[in-house]
Amino acid sequence: MSKFSAIVKGDRAIWVVFIFLSIVSVLAVYTSIGFTARHDLGRSPLLATLRHLVFIVMGYAFVWAGGRISYKYFSRFSFFAFLLSIIALFVVLVVFGGRWFRIPIIGSIQPSEVAKICLLYFLATILSKYKDNLEDKYFAPIALIPVLVTCGLIFPENLSSAIITFVVCIIMMYVAGVKKSALGKCLLVLLGLALVFVLVNMLLDKPLFRSETWASRVDKWLHPDPTIYNQENMSHMAVARGGLFGAGIGNTIHGRLMTQAHNDFIYAVIVEEAGSLVGIAILLAYSFLYLRCLVVARKCDKLFGKLVCVGMGTLIYVQALVHICVSVGVIPVTGQTLPFISYGGSAYVVMSIGLGGVQSVAQDLKRRKALEERNAQKSNSQEKITSE
Repeated sequence: MSKFSAIVKGDRAIWVVFIFLSIVSVLAVYTSIGFTARHDLGRSPLLATLRHLVFIVMGYAFVWAGGRISYKYFSRFSFFAFLLSIIALFVVLVVFGGRWFRIPIIGSIQPSEVAKICLLYFLATILSKYKDNLEDKYFAPIALIPVLVTCGLIFPENLSSAIITFVVCIIMMYVAGVKKSALGKCLLVLLGLALVFVLVNMLLDKPLFRSETWASRVDKWLHPDPTIYNQENMSHMAVARGGLFGAGIGNTIHGRLMTQAHNDFIYAVIVEEAGSLVGIAILLAYSFLYLRCLVVARKCDKLFGKLVCVGMGTLIYVQALVHICVSVGVIPVTGQTLPFISYGGSAYVVMSIGLGGVQSVAQDLKRRKALEERNAQKSNSQEKITSE
């Protein structure tokens, strides 16, 4: 165990969960990416999986590096990272008119995935830097400005990501100790604006943004047609076919028919092949990961480190829950991937950077504890020498 601790830093339990999820990811992506690999990517499932494996290795590198870097650097460069992410969001929305842009060799990058992590670090920096002003009634609306800017740029192309990011930021502000009455008033105002947007959108001949898509997804969820072979129904059939013990690894049927089996519905493929017991194990793994993030946050006496752990832990857990609920039909389709399991590049790497921040906080706690123990030993030794 000492050799393991010498190689990896941070919380061991978080490492165990991360390794478990990455192993599941390789197996699940290989068995589910066949349709997309051949029709969209123009390569074999093996080559597509090997590409995914490269990003997993990069994820390991960032989590490992996070445990060896002081988390003060995350705070120091958070503003510049946030500013660059906002520029990227604006460019991809206005210039490219979507949520992706391609970089030669590297491939597609989704700026919203980068932006939400940068926002969490920047918000944690603001809340910790102005911790003496948290009870001011004007602090809450000011602190919400970067949140609204980021979520506003994500919202037109990815409503679910914008909502999840906004909820996580509100939780961070609540944990930090922002004045609750001021925060509540801001939320009421935003809720009123959201209702106005919905009403205006209903009156327009041509709905704004992707409103038709959002309405269609909700309508399909409220009034499902089991005779249609769409991705939602195939996902539900995959879960039902899996039963307790599954059809066997590589024996998916529905995963070979869904275009997003390796991303938005990968949990359904896992349950189909490995069974509900493995599906429950994955849910418990995310729950345990969230618990460990909260434990690290509780032990940390620095507000920035505490908020990083709460924010990242909540983001990973909520996104995982949303993905799982979509796969089993509890909520409408959202397009959310399963953290550290779904196929991806920028999403996997950026989430790993976020988890690396949690490991940085955990390693700092270990370092302080070791220093306190050494000081206590020196003090005891000096007391013995004096008494002798």
